[in-house]
Amino acid sequence: MMGRAADLLIAGDLDPVAELGGHLSGLGFRTRHCSLGRVGEELAAQPYDAVVTLGTLTSEVSHPGVVHVHVGDPGPAKPDAILRPPAHPIQIAARARSLLRLSVIEQVAALRRRDAQLAGAPIQPGKAGKARSSILYVGAPDPAFMRLQHALSGTGAEVIAAFSTFNAFDYLHERAFDAVVLNTHPDPDLAHTVCSAMRRNTRLYHTPALLLTRSEVYGSADEAFARGASDILPAKAQGPELRARVMALATERQRRRAAKAQLEACRQPALLDEGSDLFVAEFGRAHLGSLVQASADHGSRLCLVALSVATPPAAGDPDGATALHALDQFASMLRHCVRAEDLAVRLDASRFYLALPSTPAEEAANVASRVAAIAECTAYEGVDPLSPFRVEVRHAVEEWRAGESADALHERAFAQLDTGRLRLVAS
Repeated sequence: MMGRAADLLIAGDLDPVAELGGHLSGLGFRTRHCSLGRVGEELAAQPYDAVVTLGTLTSEVSHPGVVHVHVGDPGPAKPDAILRPPAHPIQIAARARSLLRLSVIEQVAALRRRDAQLAGAPIQPGKAGKARSSILYVGAPDPAFMRLQHALSGTGAEVIAAFSTFNAFDYLHERAFDAVVLNTHPDPDLAHTVCSAMRRNTRLYHTPALLLTRSEVYGSADEAFARGASDILPAKAQGPELRARVMALATERQRRRAAKAQLEACRQPALLDEGSDLFVAEFGRAHLGSLVQASADHGSRLCLVALSVATPPAAGDPDGATALHALDQFASMLRHCVRAEDLAVRLDASRFYLALPSTPAEEAANVASRVAAIAECTAYEGVDPLSPFRVEVRHAVEEWRAGESADALHERAFAQLDTGRLRLVAS
C-alpha cells in the first residue's frame, strides 16, 4: 500500500476514467474501471484498496476498509477526500496513498492501545476534544492572506503569516503546523522550492502544502505537484471553498499526529526490552495475533521479517559484555528502521522480528535488506579497541497466508531463517 501497486477502482464516464487510469497505472497503481452505477457491484465482487469517482454523485459510495477519493460534486456522499476538477493525477495518487497510510496507522494504533491495556500497561487517555488547527501562510503581504484568514476565522484555526521564506522555516522548525499555504505571487518558483524542501525533510514530509494562485487554471500545476504540493487553490475562490479545502488537509494531518501519539503512548516500560526499547516477546506475540486478525478481517497484507544477528570472534565471548553491547546497539538501531505502525520485537539477545502491516513480501524484503545494509556499515568496538568488528545479519521474509495463525506465521518465518536458505515468499 505504501509504495506497492495498490488496487484502485476508478468510476465515472468512460473517456476520462480511461485517461486517468492510464496516468495512475504509471504512478504505481493497479487500476480497474467501471461506471458510477456499478461501483457497489465492483466493490462487492473483489477487494480494492481505494475507489476514485469522477463527476456528480447521487448516492453514497462506501465499502468497509476502502478509501474513497472523489473528483467533482459529491452530492449526498461523504468521501474521504473531495478534489476540485480538473484534479491532477499526481494529486489524486498522493491523496489516495496518504489516506491509505492514515487508515493503516489509525487501525494499528487502536489495536496496539487495546493490546497494551490488556497487558496491564498504564496507557493515558487521549486529550478530550479536537485540537485547534494551526495554519502557516507563506508569501508576500497580499490581499490573498486576508481572504484566507477571513475564510478560516469561523473554524477556530490559528493562522500565522510568514512574509519571507526565512521566517517560514524559522516557524516550521519551532513548532508543528497542520497545513502550510504558499502564495505563488509574485514568485511561483519560490513556492515550489518550499514544497520541495518540505518533502525532503522527514519532520515536515507529511505536512500538507497548498498553493494559492491568481488564476483559475495554474499553468505550472505539473511542476507544483511533482514538487510535492498537496492542492492548488485559486486565491479568489469563495470563502467556504477555501475553508473546506484547507481544513480537510489540516484535519488529516491532525489525525495522523494523533494516531502516532497513540502508538508512542503504547511504548510503556513494562512492554519494552530494557536494552533496546523494542517490544518484548510476550507482548509481541499478543499484538501479532491482533495484526493477523485485522488482516483476515480486512483482506489486507501482512509480512513478518525474521532476523538473526551473530557477532564474530573479534567480539570475544558471544555471551560476553562486548558482544552483548553490540547486540543491544543493533537492536536500538532496528527500532529506527521501521515505521511507527510496524511491530519490532526482541525475542532474545540475538533474534528479532518485524511485523509490517499492509506490506507485501517484495517491500518487506526491501526493509530487511536495508536493515542488513545498515548493520554492514556499522563498526562496533571489539575486545581489542584497534580491531572493530561488524555483526552478521541473516533474515527471512514470509507473508501471512489466509487462514494462518500468528504462531504459524512466526514459526514459518523462523524455520525459513534456520534453514539458511533465505528466500522471498509471497502469497
